Amino acid sequence: MDLVNIAAFDVYRYSLKLNQALSLNGRNFEQRNGFIIHLKSDRGADGFGDIAPLPGVSKETLDESKTQIQALRASLCGQPISERFAALNGQLDTWLNGSSLYPSVRFGLESAILNLIANTKNIPLYKLIAKTNPAKIKITGLLSGSEDQIAAQAQGLIAAGFTELKLKVGKDLEQAIAKVRKVNDIIYGKALLHVDANRAWTFDQALEFGKEIGCDAVNYIEEPFKDIEKIPEFFDETLIPVALDESVAQMAFDDIKSIPGVDILVLKPTLLGGIEKTFQIIRRSEDLALDTVISSAFESSVGIVTLANLAGTVSHHSVAAGLDTFKWFADDTMRTTPRIEKGSMDIRACSIRSEDIKFSALQKIG
Repeated sequence: MDLVNIAAFDVYRYSLKLNQALSLNGRNFEQRNGFIIHLKSDRGADGFGDIAPLPGVSKETLDESKTQIQALRASLCGQPISERFAALNGQLDTWLNGSSLYPSVRFGLESAILNLIANTKNIPLYKLIAKTNPAKIKITGLLSGSEDQIAAQAQGLIAAGFTELKLKVGKDLEQAIAKVRKVNDIIYGKALLHVDANRAWTFDQALEFGKEIGCDAVNYIEEPFKDIEKIPEFFDETLIPVALDESVAQMAFDDIKSIPGVDILVLKPTLLGGIEKTFQIIRRSEDLALDTVISSAFESSVGIVTLANLAGTVSHHSVAAGLDTFKWFADDTMRTTPRIEKGSMDIRACSIRSEDIKFSALQKIG
């Protein structure tokens, strides 16, 4: 198989209830909205992709994404797809003629194309992309809420076999310090903890946090403050490595690689601009001994399964992926949600075909 043609391009909208409100940049959401695109080839294979711009974070809105999807559907039906796109070396971008697609749209379209090729060849997506065979990927357990809530969550995750946990903290510095200490009392010697501050603090506040908890308390901290240039000073003072998340989408890679104290890049393809771009960052990072973490932007399970396969292409399989987000969902786009057992996900069974899709949760749009 070299070429298949796109015989059909269907688009579905979803609006999924959440088990608990999702707070993003001061706004609370009780449902997650997005689109599923379904490509079908002239050989009968399916390819599904999730397009879910994150409110308050993505630069594009849901309506803007819909407009772009409809334009793509009109232009791509009947077009050939080559298995060589799976090399993720720029051929997909060339095929799209350098289209200025929104990041979430690019992720969903590339997901559908690559899943279509993988399903045509009847192999898992991660093997199509990188010929790797990790079998399982580690998953970071996500903690959020009050002190009592995160304590209960930490106990449950440790009992379930997780060895890495992520704690989201807000602007309240004293509360953040108290939460880290609470979690460490529970997980010490059993799991690693990293903290996500989402740029909530000033540099001085971050410095106070680091000195109060000590470098042994956390494995790394994501985006503690906005001023990237002060990361080397923060690291020198606290010895706590910093992970970049939001900044990855805003900076050139050559600028990122030269920052002392940055050891980890958190990669969200829905925000970065697709699988091809993310994969290229992964490979360049490996050449520089930078760890990469594939992370969710609260996509539905169609997106999570694709991200899990992408995480399977990362050489350092000891780094846990940030995919413990679908537990927020009361409903989903797949009949069976991805399973996490003992802190890991078995990606050998992580594929997406028509029989896996929960079409009752989707609304077909014209």
